[in-house]
Amino acid sequence: MNPHRIDLNLLKVFDAILQTRSVTIAALNLGLTQSTVSNALNRLRDAMGDPLFVRTSEGMMPTTWAEEIADPIRESLARIDAALEHKLGFDPACAERSFTLFMTDVGQFVLLPRLLRFITQQAPSVRIFTEQLPPFRLREAALESGDVDLAVGYLHGFEGPFHQQRLFTETFVCVARCDHPWIARKLTLEQFLTAQHIIYRPPGSGHALMEASIDAVFQHHGVQRAAMARVAHCLGLWTLIAQGDYIAVLPRSLATAFGELAPLQILAPPVPLPSFEITQHWHSRFHHHPGNQWLRHLIASLFAAQRSEA
Repeated sequence: MNPHRIDLNLLKVFDAILQTRSVTIAALNLGLTQSTVSNALNRLRDAMGDPLFVRTSEGMMPTTWAEEIADPIRESLARIDAALEHKLGFDPACAERSFTLFMTDVGQFVLLPRLLRFITQQAPSVRIFTEQLPPFRLREAALESGDVDLAVGYLHGFEGPFHQQRLFTETFVCVARCDHPWIARKLTLEQFLTAQHIIYRPPGSGHALMEASIDAVFQHHGVQRAAMARVAHCLGLWTLIAQGDYIAVLPRSLATAFGELAPLQILAPPVPLPSFEITQHWHSRFHHHPGNQWLRHLIASLFAAQRSEA
């Protein structure tokens, strides 16, 4: 191996392929042609004396040597980027970098489109990657290392040197199709108790508290809840509601997004339901980081209207 033949751009290519497991996607993320990335990978292989990646049915899988050097290279690239941004500041109009966010499926469905619209206008060379929320300790480690910049959504359980900002308070509403045969514009308690329900219960969310409140209402009235289905993911849920005589209890922001995809009516729940806070979290190491600050302020400003309506 000859380390003097390796420049910073080659290491960025290495990290991009490692994250995406694809030369093609890495090229798109880096804003380069596929042939440029392939040539860079060949130069790296020659300089390091190792294949680094092997093409498999699951993508470009790293060799043992590539896995060993992956974390030091990623940490070094992050430190270089951070040092340059601290010195030069962060100019979104010409910045070329990526941000990674922990975000649930609902967050990606509801929050990400609005964020990308503004980034396209203000920071055309900035890229956003999302990751599913891992267990607590893993998410804390990823935020501390800088592998992930922000965690956004209904989050709790962070311990240690983390900052938190409330974006808005989320409430629950009831949803039914617009041409429902016996529900129109208003949902009564009797209709709520006798309707066929589609229960949306994603893992690790505020829905558990809401469902407990609904179960208490049914128990109080001595009625068995008619649950047509219980689903853990929001994908296609709007179609299920729009094509049947069901109701579902959903976060208002999700119901509003569904209303843009299918003819649905959003109804005030006839029973008291809890609310929950949508927040963003970041590690104190990046509290004064210019890029991290810009992204946090952008996200907070995008949801200021929802915050004032809550």
